Order: sequence, then C-alpha cells, then structure tokens
Amino acid sequence: MGGHLTKLQCCPTSDGAAAAVLVSQAFLDQRPELKSQAILIAGQGSATDSPDLFAGSLESAAGSSITKAAVKTALDQAGLKSVHEIKVCELHDCFAPAEMLALESLGFAEKGKAFEYVRRGDITYGGKTVVNPSGGLLSKGHPLGATGLAQCAELVWQLRGWANNRLVEGARAALSHNVGMGGFGVVTVYKRADGKPATVVDSADVARLSGVGYNPAVEARGFTEAQASLVRSKTSRCDWAIDESQKKVESHF
Repeated sequence: MGGHLTKLQCCPTSDGAAAAVLVSQAFLDQRPELKSQAILIAGQGSATDSPDLFAGSLESAAGSSITKAAVKTALDQAGLKSVHEIKVCELHDCFAPAEMLALESLGFAEKGKAFEYVRRGDITYGGKTVVNPSGGLLSKGHPLGATGLAQCAELVWQLRGWANNRLVEGARAALSHNVGMGGFGVVTVYKRADGKPATVVDSADVARLSGVGYNPAVEARGFTEAQASLVRSKTSRCDWAIDESQKKVESHF
C-alpha cells in the first residue's frame, strides 16, 4: 500500500498543542449559565491490539480490531444502538486509505464498501454522516499528541452551534476516533448536556460567550498576555516555565 501513496495522501506531521477543560456535573449544576456550552462525554471506549494483529493483513495492522472494540464500548455507554445515529464524526485519516478502513471499522460502511459510501456522498453534507468537517488530519495536519483534542474541539464547536457555515445542524451526538497503528485507540461519543440538537449560534454571540472577542471555531487569532493571564493559575503561576512563549505566539500573529 505504501508504494501507491502520493504526498497529498499522507497527513503533514506537524507541531501543535491543545487543551480541554473537564468539569464535574456538580460544578456545572452550580453554574447554570455554562450549560448551553457544556458538552457531555456520553461514552468512551479504548482498546489495544487483538491477536489478529499477527494475521498478516494490512487491515489488522492499521488497527481495525482496536476501532471495532472501542466503538462498541463508546456507543453502549452513550446509549446508542447504531453508529448511524451519529451525524458528525472526526476520524483518524492519517493516510487516505486509513479513512476508508476507519469508515468500515467504525461501522458506517460495510466491509469492502467504503468507497461506495464515499462516492454516494454519504460522508458529506446532505449525506448520512458528515465526516471530518474540520478537514481532518490530511487537511489541517497531524500534531500527534494534540490531534485527539483537535478532534474534540471541532465536535464541541459543532454541538454548541459555533461551527457556522460548516455546522451539521440538528446533530445530537458526535463521535471522534483516534488510533495509533499497532497499539492503542480511543473512540469518544459526545452529546449536548441539555439534550438539544445543534443549531447555529451567531458569531457575534459566540464572541461574547467565548470571552476572547471572536468566534474561535471559524477564525484563528492570537491572544494577548492579559487574556493568557486570565486562564492561568492564581496560586501556582510559574513565569520561568512560560519563558519566551508569549513573544513567540505573538510573532505568529
């Protein structure tokens, strides 16, 4: 398979960082003003290689059994009967063929039929499930450790309604899929905490809600030292650890 891949069929491995804020239900209940933004981790499954890794097939080597086990656990925890209840998905398309294998391993397409699923337009707007509305790893790059949280961010923006013109309206559940070839994988199902479907939120309202003055789901901007200070610890700050980071960030914008 490797001999047939072109440069543009391979994700650009890149640098990057990401973070997510996790809170308890008790924390959220005490702050009802945050509930419209809160996204629930409704189900999550992880798995390691099964014995069929040594069966000699490229499908097994690419983590098919890992994905199948992880998605079953995640869907069961989320109370979903089928992956087809998912209307928006971010999957691990590190190489073009990997997307085809993942579509089948996750259960969106039957074995050997992923190409038909794609040709019918079932993975895009107007189809069955919008796959990688962010552009996926092939489009936005693959910053390794940050990749999974980048998928999380996209799906949070989708379910909040912040994703603007790429929003999958009406989505009630979203799924992310992240796997390392021959090792470990995670599948996560997200839902809105209020149970409502995703609807468009105007970017002006997002700018106010986000606290940064713009919609981060559709626009990339830098941040000021004052904004960074707002989210740093008030009791355990370490200016030495930050070093020249702020100046480097500002230089990119």
